[in-house]
Formats: sequence, C-alpha cells, structure tokens
Amino acid sequence: MNVSQHPPSKATREPLPRRRRGHTRAQLLASGRALFATRGVNRVTTHDIAHEAGVAAGTFYLHFPDKQAMFRELALEAVAALRERLAESTRTARDVPAGVRSHAEALIGFAEENRDFVRILFSPDADAAAIESVVLDTLAGAIAERRRKRIAAGETPAALDPAVLSQALVGMMARVVAWWAEDPSRASREQVVETLTRIQLSGTDPG
Repeated sequence: MNVSQHPPSKATREPLPRRRRGHTRAQLLASGRALFATRGVNRVTTHDIAHEAGVAAGTFYLHFPDKQAMFRELALEAVAALRERLAESTRTARDVPAGVRSHAEALIGFAEENRDFVRILFSPDADAAAIESVVLDTLAGAIAERRRKRIAAGETPAALDPAVLSQALVGMMARVVAWWAEDPSRASREQVVETLTRIQLSGTDPG
C-alpha cells in the first residue's frame, strides 16, 4: 500500500484552528507589547494592535476582552520573569549582604533591559496605573514570604513585620527604578545599586 494512503497519526493531527489560534494570540501580544512601549497604553487602541498584528479588528476580542486585559497579562508575565531573576540572584549568595547586593543588581539590570515597560508601568497613564498596584502587591508578597521564612529559620530577628517591611521596600524600589529608568543619566548604574544596598543593610545613615 502506498504510504500516502495511511491516515496521519494522532500525534500529527493537532487541529489547525488551535495552532492558528495560538499563533494569532502570540502575534497580538507581540504587537501590543511593541505599541505599548512606543505610545503608552492610553494612546493605543485594540484596532491598532490588531492592525499591527495583521489580523482583522474583531479578532482581538477572540483572545482578550480589552487592551487592559492584554496589558495586565504582559505585565504579570514580566513580573514572573523578574521574580525568577531576583530569586536566582540570591540563591547562591554567600551571606545576607551579598544577597542584598545581588538582589539590587538583578532589579536594576531588569529595569535597564526593560526600560520601556518600566516607564509605561509607572507612568501617570491611567490604564497602566490600574496594573501597577497588582505588580507591586505581587512583588511585595514575594518579599514578605521570603522574610517570614528567614524569621522561621532564625536567620533574622522578628522585630520588623514582614508585611510592612515588604511594602516599604517595594515602594522605595519602585520609585527609584521608575525615576532612574526615565533618565539613566541621573545616576550611574553602580550608584543606584550601591545606594539601594546600603539603605537595606544600614539605613539612610550608614556612617
């Protein structure tokens, strides 16, 4: 029997619509990411995103309810990458000071590589502001969890409440990162890392 007469195996019969849907969604996300970076969320429409992706305007709504939902997904995707990067930065640290510095270097490195995203996220843009609190709460939650584990392990005293501390640290870091990403000439990369490190280890008057 000719081989062409054999039906395709189940493994090769993935429904074409499903594959196309995944490809289209990826195109829309890539277009949204690029447009948000260059124009800001407020000045981008769903039609703009669909046009940039090369699909019909209505196709956008087959994948996302609105542009805010898309931006939220992109933001949380970036936060997940940042969290992994921060966790990796402290995983092999030899002691607490080294871990704090490595954490600051990872944070600033991420901001340096994702300046457009950082500038949009912490801009006055109302659409982006709605996502900002979600991002900050996500990061604060991770910091608080790590602090509680260190307290439980006897690695750090319990004098500072983990929830309050995490909010304070995230608020400070977010402001510094947003300020620096807007114009990196304001301070050198090393100055930013050094200052964030010293504040966490010694306070604002390290002496």
